[in-house]
Amino acid sequence: MKLKIYIIILLSYATFITAEGANDTIAATKLDVFPFVLYDTDIGFGAGVKGYYFNPFEQNESFDILLFASTKGERRIAFGFSEPDYQYRQRKIYDFAFDLLVDYDLLIQNNFFGIGNQAKFEDREYYSREPLEISMTASRAFSPYFIASSGLRYKTIANNNLGENSKLKSTGNALNTSRINATSFFINARYDTKNSFINPSEGVFIKGEIEYIPNIIINNVNYVKIYSDLQYYYTIHFIKTIFATRMKIESLIGYNLPVQVLLPVGGNRTVRGEPQDRFLDMSSAVFNAELRYPIYWRFGGIIGFDAGKVWHSIDKMDFARWVLSPALGLRFYFDTFVVRFDAGFSREYTGFYFNVEHIF
Repeated sequence: MKLKIYIIILLSYATFITAEGANDTIAATKLDVFPFVLYDTDIGFGAGVKGYYFNPFEQNESFDILLFASTKGERRIAFGFSEPDYQYRQRKIYDFAFDLLVDYDLLIQNNFFGIGNQAKFEDREYYSREPLEISMTASRAFSPYFIASSGLRYKTIANNNLGENSKLKSTGNALNTSRINATSFFINARYDTKNSFINPSEGVFIKGEIEYIPNIIINNVNYVKIYSDLQYYYTIHFIKTIFATRMKIESLIGYNLPVQVLLPVGGNRTVRGEPQDRFLDMSSAVFNAELRYPIYWRFGGIIGFDAGKVWHSIDKMDFARWVLSPALGLRFYFDTFVVRFDAGFSREYTGFYFNVEHIF
């Protein structure tokens, strides 16, 4: 079993309320700041800061920023802007909302094991992966629970520093060893009764999305992505514990697509206990379940279970021999976001993960 060492030190926790809202329309201005340092065997020593600024211009807007750097070369810059803020508009009717996301993440030591469920752990190789994503989304809530959105997304991902005998050079697509550019149009609809965007304790979330990457001059890939997400939250009141579960299914429609766009299973957002991108293919499914319980003050814990699998096409989906991984974790709850530290345990690997926001 491979063991990944992860040490996190919380430097400080600061929450500042700078103005009181005058009425129900304008909320209080709030700033949350979370500096941190960590050590990870893959990325070395790292330091970063997470900040969330709500309603500085009294339009119920929010600014979200994450800065991170490590000694082994990971560089992460993420910026988000929402008007109105996601949490503020939860369970509200609104005519228009706008969200902007810019996310750059240089991964100096990304994993590649192969394609499909038969990829072997011992075939693991490393390369550098450099993604940049920019998205703009417009939304409208037709009721407190039904929301429709559409938008534009630009994504570019470069693969570099491949070994001389890298399997990425022999998988049949020259883009595997260079850069993909994908400008897309997407539309989605969701039914969302969750009582909170940040830390829901009850409700149902159902979402479907179609993303189209057209064959135009600024793109060097062309495909359709179909995405569905089902979540359920329920509070077990006598033990003050939240039961949360998710089923996510994704599929690509295209021909000879490069590895940069294939769907991953494994890592911080899918199956904890498997390394990032452990399995890649054209279709994927992930199941997660957690019991989220309080510990003290703003601290909480989770006991979880993750499962996942990939397929070459959605019509070949089956429920045999999924990758399984139990998980344990700690949570620290800010007013505007959640910080989490998770450990996942599979048969071939133990993973330790630090991130903001719940896994779902």
